[in-house]
Amino acid sequence: MLDDGDLRAARKAVVDAARGLADGTVPFVEGVRQLAALRFEVSRLDHDPDFTLFVAIASESDHLPPHELRSQCAPAWLEQADYEARELEVLHRQQVRAACARLVDRFSS
Repeated sequence: MLDDGDLRAARKAVVDAARGLADGTVPFVEGVRQLAALRFEVSRLDHDPDFTLFVAIASESDHLPPHELRSQCAPAWLEQADYEARELEVLHRQQVRAACARLVDRFSS
């Protein structure tokens, strides 16, 4: 269990990631993955409904290379991966922005 300082830091990380994802300063797949991972630090629920969308998209995109591994990928694969990431963003953009707003409201206080 996190102490108060760690919990405040985790809540801030959720808010920062949600804001960055919503305003486009954090790449879509990266932001989704961050929020999916942070859910365990800020929620005691196994299936927190505010994080379900992020978990689902992270699962759907788990084959795409994370930023730190892109330099090791073939250009053709990166082109395909980027195309798939853009398609996911187009498909889920509105829902993700709404979910990000809920997270910011919930964890800003």
